[in-house]
Amino acid sequence: MEATGAQAAHTPPDNPAGPYVLRELIRDIPLGVHEEDGSRAYITCVDTWNGNLYIGTSAGEVLHYVSLPAEDDDNAPTQYIFATKLEPVYNTQQEGEDKGVKKILLLPHAQKACILCNGTLTFYTLPELSPAFGGKIKQPGCLWVGGIDAIEHNWGGNAAYGTAIVICLKQKLRLIRIGNEARKIRDIDFSGVCAIQRSQDLACVADGQGYSLLDVVNQRKNELFPITSLSATEASQAEPRTLPSRTREASRSFSSPSPIRLGRGHERNVSMGAEPKNNDHLQPSSSSRWPARNSSRQPDAPAQSSSREPSPRKPDNGEAPAPISTEVVREPEVQTRRLPPNIASPTANEFLLTTGTKMDEPGVGMFVNLEGDVVRGTIEFSTYPTSLVLDGQETAEGDSPEQTVQEGYVLALVKRTVDGKPSTAIEIQRWDAEPGEVQKSKQWLSITPSGTESSEVADDYGAGLRRASTSVQLSVPEISTSLRLRRLPLPNGTDVNPESDAKRNQEEDKFVSRFTHIQANTLLYHEDKMSWVVRNALIAQLEEQLNIAVKRKDDGGATIDIAAVQRVINGIRGQESTTELDFLTLTYARQKASLLLFGSLVLQTAAGIVAHERDKRSAEEALVAGEIDPRTILDLVPPLADEVVVGEQGIWVFQGLRDTILLLHENVDPEKLVQDPKGAYGDNLLQPIKRYLFAWRKKKGFGSVADETHVFRTVDAALLHILLLLDQTSPRGPATPGSIRAELNDVVDRGVDCFDRAVELFEQYQRLYLLSRLYQSRKMTSQVLATWKRILEGEHDAGGELIEGEQDVRKYLAKLRDATLVQDYGAWLATRNPKLGVQIFADDSSRVKFQPQEAVAILKEKAPGAVKDYLEHLVFGKHHGQYVNDLIAYYLDTVLSELERSDAAQRTLLQSYETYRALRPPKPTYRQFITDNAVPEEWWHNRLRLLQLIGGGAAAEDKSYDVHALGQRLAPYSNELVPEMIILNAREGKLGEALRLLVHGLGDYDTAIRYCLLGGSRIFHPGMGMLSGESQGSSPTKEQQAQLFDTLLHEFLRLEDLSERLKRTAELLERFGPWYDVATVLEVVPEDWSVEILGGFLVQALRRLVGERRETGVMKGLRGVENLRWAGVWGEKVGSARGRVVRAEIEGEAG
Repeated sequence: MEATGAQAAHTPPDNPAGPYVLRELIRDIPLGVHEEDGSRAYITCVDTWNGNLYIGTSAGEVLHYVSLPAEDDDNAPTQYIFATKLEPVYNTQQEGEDKGVKKILLLPHAQKACILCNGTLTFYTLPELSPAFGGKIKQPGCLWVGGIDAIEHNWGGNAAYGTAIVICLKQKLRLIRIGNEARKIRDIDFSGVCAIQRSQDLACVADGQGYSLLDVVNQRKNELFPITSLSATEASQAEPRTLPSRTREASRSFSSPSPIRLGRGHERNVSMGAEPKNNDHLQPSSSSRWPARNSSRQPDAPAQSSSREPSPRKPDNGEAPAPISTEVVREPEVQTRRLPPNIASPTANEFLLTTGTKMDEPGVGMFVNLEGDVVRGTIEFSTYPTSLVLDGQETAEGDSPEQTVQEGYVLALVKRTVDGKPSTAIEIQRWDAEPGEVQKSKQWLSITPSGTESSEVADDYGAGLRRASTSVQLSVPEISTSLRLRRLPLPNGTDVNPESDAKRNQEEDKFVSRFTHIQANTLLYHEDKMSWVVRNALIAQLEEQLNIAVKRKDDGGATIDIAAVQRVINGIRGQESTTELDFLTLTYARQKASLLLFGSLVLQTAAGIVAHERDKRSAEEALVAGEIDPRTILDLVPPLADEVVVGEQGIWVFQGLRDTILLLHENVDPEKLVQDPKGAYGDNLLQPIKRYLFAWRKKKGFGSVADETHVFRTVDAALLHILLLLDQTSPRGPATPGSIRAELNDVVDRGVDCFDRAVELFEQYQRLYLLSRLYQSRKMTSQVLATWKRILEGEHDAGGELIEGEQDVRKYLAKLRDATLVQDYGAWLATRNPKLGVQIFADDSSRVKFQPQEAVAILKEKAPGAVKDYLEHLVFGKHHGQYVNDLIAYYLDTVLSELERSDAAQRTLLQSYETYRALRPPKPTYRQFITDNAVPEEWWHNRLRLLQLIGGGAAAEDKSYDVHALGQRLAPYSNELVPEMIILNAREGKLGEALRLLVHGLGDYDTAIRYCLLGGSRIFHPGMGMLSGESQGSSPTKEQQAQLFDTLLHEFLRLEDLSERLKRTAELLERFGPWYDVATVLEVVPEDWSVEILGGFLVQALRRLVGERRETGVMKGLRGVENLRWAGVWGEKVGSARGRVVRAEIEGEAG
């Protein structure tokens, strides 16, 4: 008599991806055999209560098992040991459905058990099944017992008050209350009831033909619909046989005198054996909502034929009635089994009833409310269910009024054919879903493999579902295996402390153990074993679905079914967590799904396959939604795995994720992974990871990020590394909008947490300009300038982004406040690019300003080559005349040193004079000539600026330089530096000498004329045309000009070349004749010159004389007219004046 307890902790659940699984409770139950034919017995009914398991068999036995929970391990499976075997008493051996123990009804609140065995109902005490009430009470002729008020049962009771139940006799229903004593409440005439479900005063009953609603107080009924939808003829043919007669032993029934007949104030005081009063009959009422029903139980109604024989009438003498033979009426058995009624109560106001045609044909479940109206939609079953239970929502059969509301499921035991072979299965579907969603949610939980049905049990009597009287807590170690945290091993991780890890592992196991217990309240019995039908934890369902998505190949590799993973993601999309376990489950599922999708990209990359865009997009979206630690993802991708930063505690992830990561590592060889940013590596991995890391950067500062410091250091380092890899193929130069380089610059400018690693990466990839931007983000100005200096001095910058580096340095220095940095790098820039460098010292908008004396001193010390440029800026740009001597001295030193050092320079100057003199008019001025034909040498440029300084400008006009000293230095090279000597002679007042050098030394006649007009000032000044830009105040008088022109005429008359002499003289006289006196000119011009040569001059002179004479005549006439006018005015004034006598004067004189 030993049975084996289930090893639930080690037996994998069947079909773990569905909403329900089987957890084996007990197996190898010693069922025995039937005495009459020696066939194997089978289980007929089961129930559990308070650690006790009661099993009823077809052999008329009740097996009692007691649980022995493990003492040390809460997660260990509960072991059941055999306690006792009970053989309930009965009157007559029954056949078919009534054979053996048909019903075990436990009454926990009353501490009683009702056992229906072979048509006889007996009572026992709990839990040991000792006979109750002294073993004196039993009820023969009983078809069913039940009808416990679901609401009363949920809210409990007590042994004194008891529990009301309904005994279904052949001709009536008897409502009694079982407590410390058994008390009858009332009898109701309703024959043949074989199933009942009660909710307070209303019950739904089945009498073998159809369903009815029954008011047990007012005794009104409402017929609903038949159990089978076959016609009467088909139904009679479907009946296998008539009910056998049952002979019963004489025993004490509820009609026997007994102390339990003592009534209560609120119950009818009727003897259990007495005839009920008229108001106990089912009577229709015009005022009742329940319609009338004609019944054979009414007094005057004729008897109706029925397949069920009437209950035997008890003889007056108390002897047992003679048995009625049934052999003459027994017909050959029909293979079609009568449809058993199924009644369940999903809510307090509804009943679920089943109807169909045959056992092997589909069945239908219909919901009716307390009014008898069909509500909700119907439920379709694959075949008619042999038994049915409800689970979830507010099921009326629950054992606690404080249960958590769950999804409502209906579990039906059906037959189905798989691959042409029959099998028994539990059909699972939602009863609280929308009609269109029911079929989608339907699943099956196989009890036996197809084709292995036991041949010993032909009528499906050995299997059934039963809702236990009390639920139990079962351990589900699979939850802990998936959700507990474990350290992720990393190649470059910190040293692991075994003791610390062991302690942390225990803490994680303890934390997760809170979620590893689930409630079980549905029992399945089949053949010689029993199982719990329990809700499959969501974590187990999702875990199995994700595990199925990983396909193992024959060569040991693995592939990932992306569609299967995506189905899991879609299934939980938008699902909200209501409990802590739900939160952990959904978080884990999303993270593992995202890990698998990314792992698929890694595997495809290793195989050299470019993934579909939708797969990459799905993986990216899943990673963002799953919020998995990015370090776990980066650990799969070389060389990004080197960027993972961990602390002393390491990285702790769900064990399910850890196992998946290790699996992916086993299937990817980093050395064989082609790291080509242009190939599958860049397309499959770098681009999705880049966008994923950008999403993670937005979480900076969120308190919800665990190990925030190390996570974001890793994120920034990996992102920089990815962008550097992708940017390797970009063209050199500045970033364009929307490019990888622009993203890289933006990341650097916004700041990164991995500063040291960023410096290493930029040095490794030779991205010096990015390194300088990194320093700028940290305001490390000295490092910025040092990096730019490295680039400008020739060190390779792979990006080539510093296009105008020197200009950038100048602008950057203008913004700094550190005078030392500005001075050092300004001097360095001035040495490298003097013209640009001196702007740093001369820029008035810079934050660090230098006085000219200070700047000159700095440049002379650190950048001597830039002194000239700085002085030029002061003199020409800011017009500081006090620095003219310094600049002139610098120019002169440069020119003289070159002339002293190089004879070629002297020849160049002399040759320039000869070349210029050889030019024929019209020709440019000498200054324009040497500017247009400048020698690309520094000394030549300095000489031009020297001419500009000493020959014109405000500084020169102010004579701010020492002309005499300058002349002394130029004297040794007077033949080579003719223009300079001309200017100095003009400054010293040697006008004739200056004109001589201009005419005979240079042959620059235009400049000579300009010299006369300007009085010797601003000659050889660039950009100055004839008479342009000169103020009236600085121009000489006409007499001075005439004197200069006279000197120039004499110099032209001394020209050696006769033709040149004639042309220059004639042109001079013709253009500037008004400055010459005709008589003087005629005296100095040689007599042998033709009049035609001076024709232009003479004609102009004569015209001028004639004009002057005519102007004189006109002036005389105008003056005469003016005199006449004033004489007339005078006459008018005198004529209009009157004479007057001045008497005072006369009197005075007289006196």
